[in-house]
Order: sequence, then structure tokens, then C-alpha cells
Amino acid sequence: CSMHYIRYDVLYQAVLERLQYWAKAVQQDEEKALNKIQKVGNAERIREKKKKASTLKKAENRQSEIDRLFAKMYEDRACEKITERNFVMLSSKYQKEQIELEQQITSLREELSKMEQDMIGAEKWIELIKEYSIPKELTAPLLNAMIEKILIHEATTNEDNERIQEIEIYYRFI
Repeated sequence: CSMHYIRYDVLYQAVLERLQYWAKAVQQDEEKALNKIQKVGNAERIREKKKKASTLKKAENRQSEIDRLFAKMYEDRACEKITERNFVMLSSKYQKEQIELEQQITSLREELSKMEQDMIGAEKWIELIKEYSIPKELTAPLLNAMIEKILIHEATTNEDNERIQEIEIYYRFI
């Protein structure tokens, strides 16, 4: 990260204008604003959610398969179709895989649950912005309720020698 800065008044005005924009959009047509918010990240979220759901299904199927293999292996050992040594070796291999699969399944379920919550987040955000109506000034409670973080990028100059600086505002719940 290189050294860069932005003047307080410029940042203040940029953040206030964005919050006012969204507040007006919600007042004019709440459904349209909600769709706009959801549309921005939804394509990526849906793709990622499908990928994780597919991985989860594969892991659950493999876990079931290992359970069946364990039962079969136990029967084979009881009938003395495999040696004790092979039984112990396969047993430890499958147990290790079972533990890894259980951890992966738990992790994937948590991630999918979080993704579901994120999709609901846009509605929460709309409710919050309606609560504050159209802000005239930025206050600590407003900023804490509405904004997760703000990223300030390095400034550049265009061909007219004007300073251009990108500001990314990450809103809560969306």
C-alpha cells in the first residue's frame, strides 16, 4: 500500500452524497432499490453458492460411501477375507478421511448459511436506510449502522491534470 490521503471534507461529502442517493432511491421506489442492491453481488454469490453446495453434496456422498466401505470391510474381516494388517491399514486411512470430510462438511454448511444471511442482508439495509430517511449530516450512529468500511485508493491525475481518487464504500449487510 502506497502513501495516499484524502481531505476530510471531500470524504465527508462523498459519503454523505452516497447515503443520500440510496435514501432517495429507497423513498422513490423501495422495490427497485432492493433489486438494484441485490443484483450487484447476486450473480457472483449465486455462482459461489452453487459451487459450495455441489462440493458439500460430493463430500456428503463420499462420507456415506466410506460408511458403506467400513461396514463391508468389517464383514470381510469377520469372514477372514482380508488380513488383520490390511484391515488396520484401511481402517486408519478411512478414519482419517472421515475426519477430514466431517470438518469440510461443517465448514461448507457454515459458509452456505452465511451466504443465505448475506442475501437477506439487503432487506435489513433497506429497513435501516428508511429509518434514517434522507440524512443531512453524517453522525457516528448513522455511520456505524450503515457502513462497514471505506477504502481510499491512491489518487491519479487525468490528461487535464485533475486529481481523481476512487473511494469504495462497503455497506453493512450488503
